[in-house]
Amino acid sequence: MLAKLPNPKGYQTFKPTSPVIVFEDNSKYNIKDQVKYFKLGDNKNIIYFELAEMFGYKFIGQFDYLHNKTLKDVETNQVKLKSYMKHYKDNLGILHTYSSLAVELYDDNQELKTATIRRYRTKSGDEVKWYKIRGSKAGFIPYRLNETSSYCFVAFGIAEALIFNILGLDYFILQSDSGAYRISSNPYFKAVKEKIKGRAVWILPDYDESCFNAAKTLQEYLKGFCNPSIIEFFQLVDNPKKGYDFRDYVLEIQDKNTIIENLLNLI
Repeated sequence: MLAKLPNPKGYQTFKPTSPVIVFEDNSKYNIKDQVKYFKLGDNKNIIYFELAEMFGYKFIGQFDYLHNKTLKDVETNQVKLKSYMKHYKDNLGILHTYSSLAVELYDDNQELKTATIRRYRTKSGDEVKWYKIRGSKAGFIPYRLNETSSYCFVAFGIAEALIFNILGLDYFILQSDSGAYRISSNPYFKAVKEKIKGRAVWILPDYDESCFNAAKTLQEYLKGFCNPSIIEFFQLVDNPKKGYDFRDYVLEIQDKNTIIENLLNLI
């Protein structure tokens, strides 16, 4: 039996332990030139192990080197993967090489809008969880919305776009929870808005006050043309830590069918 968890709306005193970085659209940088500067490649072996680390080997499945099924599941016309490799010296002058996953987001015209590197290491040696390359459009919204579907999920973060591609579920993704507050003026939302009219829209906020408030704001706006609900998926686990997100849940559960079944039970 699941333990009764506190409602995130009661987190009046919760404050994030790390600074919140908001990436604004920066038109003075050409993203294509920036991507060339970072020399993003397409080494599929690196990508697979990065995905397995992010989501777990069982969720990703056995890698098929011949048919590359994992990458076919996770990639779409809008969401594409590349690898990023960097060489650096530590404080002792020892040379190290590490690999990382890069996620590129494209619009329907196949124009690159956002490029983000996971676990990017700065010149000072600090590691950034998700580093947006200059020129990226922070407001761009990737989605998969089939005309025959009567639902879609909404989540926050780049990793969640990869998850829903693998699960095969309809979705649209806000790159950060701050995007919920600007959704009504976001030009990239226009195409999404037309596709979700009348649908059941299920919002999956992280387990923290900031994201829950963003989800409530998004829900209020969506009520004008669809049927939005907030789904507290973190109730499915005992004692989730603050900041627990849908990627954490996937990493914990692993089995795709169980994840979908549990979501449907909550709904």
